[in-house]
Amino acid sequence: MFIKKVAVKIQITKSKRVGALLLSYILGLIICSGIRAENSTEIPQDTSLTQDPQDTSLTQDPQNTSSNGPTENSINVTSAEAMQIEQFKASATQSLINKLTSSEGKSSKVYVLKPINYTSLKLINPITSLIKDTIQAYGPSINVSTSDSTMPSLTLESFRTIVAKLNTDVVIISILTNNNFEMYLYDKRTPFQIYAHTEPLASAARNELTSEASLYYTKLLIRRTLYRFIKDQYYEMPRDDSSPILKSEIPRYIASAESLEMINREVRSHFYISAGLGAAISKGVTAKYWNSNLISGQLALRVYDKLYIETALNMFAYNAISGSVKYLFSDRASSFKWMFGFGFSYFLDNRQVLNWDQSNGNLQQKYYVVPSLSLMLPISDVYLKAEAQVYIPFKTTSRYVLAIMPGILIMF
Repeated sequence: MFIKKVAVKIQITKSKRVGALLLSYILGLIICSGIRAENSTEIPQDTSLTQDPQDTSLTQDPQNTSSNGPTENSINVTSAEAMQIEQFKASATQSLINKLTSSEGKSSKVYVLKPINYTSLKLINPITSLIKDTIQAYGPSINVSTSDSTMPSLTLESFRTIVAKLNTDVVIISILTNNNFEMYLYDKRTPFQIYAHTEPLASAARNELTSEASLYYTKLLIRRTLYRFIKDQYYEMPRDDSSPILKSEIPRYIASAESLEMINREVRSHFYISAGLGAAISKGVTAKYWNSNLISGQLALRVYDKLYIETALNMFAYNAISGSVKYLFSDRASSFKWMFGFGFSYFLDNRQVLNWDQSNGNLQQKYYVVPSLSLMLPISDVYLKAEAQVYIPFKTTSRYVLAIMPGILIMF
């Protein structure tokens, strides 16, 4: 009996211990669950591709490239702070307009080039249009256009070539890749500086880039590139890796209008006038050589490129009227210019001349063939000229005339 009571007591004790252990285990689970609930944090979802892009102004620092951070529209600000933000926006916009205005007060030309696309996007024209519209929105005075031209490489030579081709001041080109969007802004007024910004894409956009996402990141890209532009956060471009487009270094100063007019005078001119003093040498009827003073006057019209039609009056022992065709040869590597001509001349019966040939031997042949050669050297806007002509009669060559005429030539 005693043994049975002891056994029952031990069994009851064991049951109590099991129940106590089970109760302690349950309470422990409840406490641990509470602690986990208090210390847990929810992983934020990447909603940058589903939400509307916020109006990011030029006052935003491009170093802050987070797309999920709070914007000014999600922050409770006071009226004074809101006014200060608007003042910052207006100041940044005015800075951009000032950067895109020349010293003469004219709006600089801006061209947005066709992006270099390494993504699966089929249509990239909306990106070009978005960049243009975004820049244009900062002011109606900004002169911005788009171009289907692109660049084979991002080198100093390529930027200078495209600037000269489009006759513009500023070019903007974008590089689209699956990991990031890049933008480069080149201003010819600072020829060795480039403004650039890279905008990394979110993981969702990297896996599947949509047109909406591309436009969103393009907006961020252009605004943050313009921020670097107005803040002068540029990169210095190498100057020695590629040879310049021209043989000589591109000058850092602006040429005056007078200098440009003088340099381009030969290209723009349609006429030239020439005058000279010289001598004529001939073999007369007596088979003896004689010489005479000579005065020459010439007037020419440009027909095509460097081809001229010239009329001339030469006064020596005879008065000769000539008509000829002349071609101007020039080389940019040399200051000298050559002019070759071929024409016809007629000796007048008028004997009011500088020197009188008493035999009048050359009047027996009034029509002459006249080849000519001229050497010219530019001095300011006047050419010093040395010309030689040979008057060869049609029927005989025994009474030719050699004329040598140094003088001046002016193109207009």
